[in-house]
Amino acid sequence: MRIILVALAVFTMQLSFSQSNLQSYTPSILFKKGDWEYKTFQNLYTQTKQFDASGSKVDKGLRETFFTSINQFLYGINGQINVGIDVWIKSSNNSADAFSPSTGLTGIGPKIKIAPFKDIPRLSIQSTFLINTSDDPEGVDGSRYFLEWDANLWLNQFFFDLPLNDKSQLFFQQAFWYRMTKNTSSVDNNFLETQTSVFYSYFPTSRWTIYGMSEYFPRHYDLTNENGEAFFSYFIQSGIGIKYQLVPNLIELETLYTNFWKGSEGEGAGETINLGIRVIRQK
Repeated sequence: MRIILVALAVFTMQLSFSQSNLQSYTPSILFKKGDWEYKTFQNLYTQTKQFDASGSKVDKGLRETFFTSINQFLYGINGQINVGIDVWIKSSNNSADAFSPSTGLTGIGPKIKIAPFKDIPRLSIQSTFLINTSDDPEGVDGSRYFLEWDANLWLNQFFFDLPLNDKSQLFFQQAFWYRMTKNTSSVDNNFLETQTSVFYSYFPTSRWTIYGMSEYFPRHYDLTNENGEAFFSYFIQSGIGIKYQLVPNLIELETLYTNFWKGSEGEGAGETINLGIRVIRQK
């Protein structure tokens, strides 16, 4: 056992000298040729309340739970182009007996990430196309609980981070979720959602990151009248998270808690618990 611990300590020291710190690899930064990243992020959302027309939280009379597993791989072609693949798996359930739990592969597909301006390396754009392969994810036949929109997703994200000093930085994301509904969907038309996020990160040491976040997520579609309408509904969530480099410059662990504290009528007033593991390998 002592030999293993010593070997691990030497390996960790070698990594810390040969590679950059993981804190510098925000979502804005691209990987160099041959470098890669694998990240798995587990999201558990649960709610017993929703917002009414006045913005107050009202009891739904049951508990609804949604679990999402997002698995991502990204590979560096060069410092300005990265490619990869995403796999999203979801599960849903509620405390009532009327519906059966639902689980399905709700998204699988390729992505490309570019840094369009060499002079602005902390600005990047990522485009992902996810194919929903799950069977009746909306529970249209009445036997299953709602899992996800029955649609393929074209997700475009704009990333930018701004270092404030050696101990802190800001990160911004603007995302466009364009859902292309299928013939079996209860929604007649394609629709757009937008996601605006801001993160403040503080680095007490080279291995620890503490961050706070807030996100505004509107839907630009009236589901009742089946027509596009800008900012028809929305929710806001905020939270706090921690990242820890289990093996410096190689393996990072992350946990995040968020609360949905504001939303339009019918939106869920729940909370999430999230766990993530990220592995980065550099040449």
